[in-house]
Amino acid sequence: MWPDYRSESHLNAHLYTLMCCADERDRVQKKTFTKWVNKHLIKVRKHITDLYEDLRDGHNLISLLEVLSGVTLPREKGRMRFHRLQNVQIALDFLKQRQVKLVNIRNDDITDGNPKLTLGLIWTIILHFQVTSPGRYPRQRQQRSEQDVPTGA
Repeated sequence: MWPDYRSESHLNAHLYTLMCCADERDRVQKKTFTKWVNKHLIKVRKHITDLYEDLRDGHNLISLLEVLSGVTLPREKGRMRFHRLQNVQIALDFLKQRQVKLVNIRNDDITDGNPKLTLGLIWTIILHFQVTSPGRYPRQRQQRSEQDVPTGA
């Protein structure tokens, strides 16, 4: 059921509130995902400050996937757009090989710094490596299994 807006100004105020909430959510996700990426990149002495900018050339994205998977990936060394696109494509292809579903995320989206699709890509990586790969984080799995053991039976 749609709210009853008595005037255009009420509607505009509601739309403004919705947009502010979406902007705040994106800001919080960006900050949270940046911290998560840095938690892993620190293992290879790398750090990002801006999630959208610092993944554009593909190098940090490849480094993140290498840390998470333990697999060394190839990379282009040049600085031209072609090299950046190729590096992002290497990362996307690696994820596809691991049966990670990437919906409507293309290499140019990340290279161009598209905020929504960059957030979506990192969320997909988090889901795959953090949530659905229990063998990758044995300490967490062990804690869960100890909690699941019934006591006194």
